[in-house]
Amino acid sequence: MEFRIANAADTPAVEDLWAYCFEHKDDPFFKYYFGSYYEPEHTMVGYDKDQLVSTVHLRQYQLNVRGKAMPVSYMVGVATDPIARRGGIGGQLLKASLEELHKRGQAITILMPSKAVFYQQYGWDLYAHQWVEHVDLDTLRGVTDRTLHFGRVDKVEDWSLLAPVYEAYTKGLSGYAIRSEEDWKRLLGSVLAEGADIAYVKNEAGTIEGYCFYKLGEPTIAVSEMVYTSRKGQQGLLNYLYNHRSQGEAVEWNEGMQDSGYVFYPNGKAGHRTMPFMMSRIVDMVDAFQTVPSEYRREATLTIATADPLVEANTGIFRLHFIGDGQVAVEKISDAEPNAAQLKRGIVDVYATIGSLSLLLMGRLTADELVFEGKMQATDKALAVLHEAYPKQKTYINEWW
Repeated sequence: MEFRIANAADTPAVEDLWAYCFEHKDDPFFKYYFGSYYEPEHTMVGYDKDQLVSTVHLRQYQLNVRGKAMPVSYMVGVATDPIARRGGIGGQLLKASLEELHKRGQAITILMPSKAVFYQQYGWDLYAHQWVEHVDLDTLRGVTDRTLHFGRVDKVEDWSLLAPVYEAYTKGLSGYAIRSEEDWKRLLGSVLAEGADIAYVKNEAGTIEGYCFYKLGEPTIAVSEMVYTSRKGQQGLLNYLYNHRSQGEAVEWNEGMQDSGYVFYPNGKAGHRTMPFMMSRIVDMVDAFQTVPSEYRREATLTIATADPLVEANTGIFRLHFIGDGQVAVEKISDAEPNAAQLKRGIVDVYATIGSLSLLLMGRLTADELVFEGKMQATDKALAVLHEAYPKQKTYINEWW
């Protein structure tokens, strides 16, 4: 097997594998993606002799992690040809991709799993879930607001109308994508190319308080993004969707887990569930802990032992020195294979899985919660430091590719 970054000559084979595993070539998204945004230089391919059998697309993003903008690769379209499945090629592809991301200086990577268990064995864990709400249109009326005015966006150049709403919605969250003008145009272009619509609601002063991407044509109106600056803004969007009773029977949308509006839905016993949305993974232990901000404002030193099933450099014992200004100096002090006995003998302060350390940095779970889940062991002193250094965050992201 040969794994490498793709070149232009690989494109037909990459398209064929995508069409076999995901959308067919006549699908609007396929045409949009490979016609406008496919990037060979950000695609890892795996060849068995002269046959392409595996790919992963490394979409480039800026991610906000605890207030820090970090370059990441969003791994999408992980695919292996059925003729080569169950032979470990998926794991080899991921390993090669992580080596590439390490060369690029990216400390963390993310992906949206079809089945989380496949990636969990390789060091990824879920850092962001979403609420999925499914409400019959006839019963939606009780949570609508009729005072806001409606408008629609039908060209990518109007991205600036929506950007302030997204920035307000994500303020104070961790793990979300920072959207540049280019990101917005790519996003709106894909929404419109797939035949979806974009609507917004505004108040009397003309300030937009919410927007949504939605698609008609099925009994359930599917909303791929609903973002708002206030509850009134969301209720205005729901009122807009309620006005489509002749074009659908129900509406389904996703919202961040930080949102508590479900408390006031007319029927909380039905149509309210969680969706595992995004996984994260540490690419480089040293770089990750030195880049993600710490909230510890005193000096302290901890030793952490961890094992990485794909990245050998991440396996061993690491010394974290909290400098006192929110920065952390990290060095690897041993390549020894970690085990729980090291903690008992006082050799290390923390023994944790690589996936749990990613969740700690992203803010999805605290050190105490990771201990409860059996993903981490630590001394009381170490737990106190980690709890203060990396408190829990409200995590959110809504990028689909």
